[in-house]
Formats: sequence, structure tokens, C-alpha cells
Amino acid sequence: MDANGSRPLEDLVHWDGELCRLIRDARHGDSTSTPTFRRGHVVAAAEMVTTGLASPGQLVDWAQAVHFADHVHIEEAHQDLLTQFLVEISTPELFEPVTLEVCQRWLRVLQTSMAVDAEAAER
Repeated sequence: MDANGSRPLEDLVHWDGELCRLIRDARHGDSTSTPTFRRGHVVAAAEMVTTGLASPGQLVDWAQAVHFADHVHIEEAHQDLLTQFLVEISTPELFEPVTLEVCQRWLRVLQTSMAVDAEAAER
């Protein structure tokens, strides 16, 4: 938590606020906290694009900021999937442009992954 009582990296991972401010604060803020980046964060961010609350370009900016933040931990159980998302979305010039369809595809992948885990937990 910084002197203002905010948690810049947590706010960035949760995309809790105006993106430009979140990125700026995360770059210049206190790095004593280490938030864990989880599938739910990706689902929420992708849903922002699919519902028109954010643009694909903003998703790219968010993914770049999260991907290159020094003190963000990626959920260990899903590290491969989450790292793949961050790499592909943060570097569309290497993979494919981020579009509504790409966001919808990632939503399906992540929601399926979460449903499989929920089903396994019920057993």
C-alpha cells in the first residue's frame, strides 16, 4: 500500500479504475505487495472488451502492463495458460490482432478451465 492508501499493482491486476492511471501508478507506486494474477482477472478484462466497456487496444495495454510488472505473481496452478494469454495479448504483432473474436475465444478457454476445476472440486 502506498502513502495514499492505494495498492497500485492490485488495482492494475483487477483493472480497478482508469487504465492510464493504473499503469502509471503501478510503474511508479510502492512495489511491496505481490498480487497474484488469476484466471478471473483475465475473464473480467476480456468481458470488459466484449461488453464494450474497453477497447481491444486497452486490453493490449493492460496485458503489457501486467506482463511486465516486476512484482506480479502468476497463479502457479495455471501459469502456462495465464502466461500464454499475457504473451499473446501483449504482443499482437507477433501473434494476431486483438479483436472481439480473440477476446471471446479467450473467454471460452478460461471459462472452460474454471468449470473443469469447479467440477473436479465437487468430486
